[in-house]
Amino acid sequence: MKKFRLLLLDANVVIALFARGLWDAVLEGCDVHLAETVLGEAHFYEDEEKVRHDFDLKECVSQNKLKVFSVLPSELALFKSQFAPLYLEKLDPGETESLAYLLNQKEQDFRLCSADKIVYRILGALRLRDKGVSLEEVLDAIGYGRQLPRHFTKAYREQWTARGFTEGLTGVALHP
Repeated sequence: MKKFRLLLLDANVVIALFARGLWDAVLEGCDVHLAETVLGEAHFYEDEEKVRHDFDLKECVSQNKLKVFSVLPSELALFKSQFAPLYLEKLDPGETESLAYLLNQKEQDFRLCSADKIVYRILGALRLRDKGVSLEEVLDAIGYGRQLPRHFTKAYREQWTARGFTEGLTGVALHP
């Protein structure tokens, strides 16, 4: 049985998984869903010697190893209208589409995995702290736990989710 049944991944996580040789393990252990914009954002990584390594997510889609979703422009606009400019300027298109999709899925228990603090701040501001998951937590759950840079850890996710929660309460994050 898949450990994370409905897991949304941000481009930075997809790239990190390919760079660490863990992409196939995550596909095997999780039901992965990607925003259509993430497909365009994540297509290569550079190794420590600055050698470029290309990968093709569309091949995984055609083999039914992951699902792709898209969000209507009207839904994206509605999602963005909730937030103060300080928050919006930090979001990239893949994060925006993934978050908007996550919020529209009332009957599915999705988790969003990212390494960008703005994603966790938004989830905190919206009081959805349980909808975020770090790469560290995902890898631990599927038996591939390892040392990762801080921005991929549970502690990082918790720190920025708590900050977003506070900013939501104080009115910094959301439009009145």
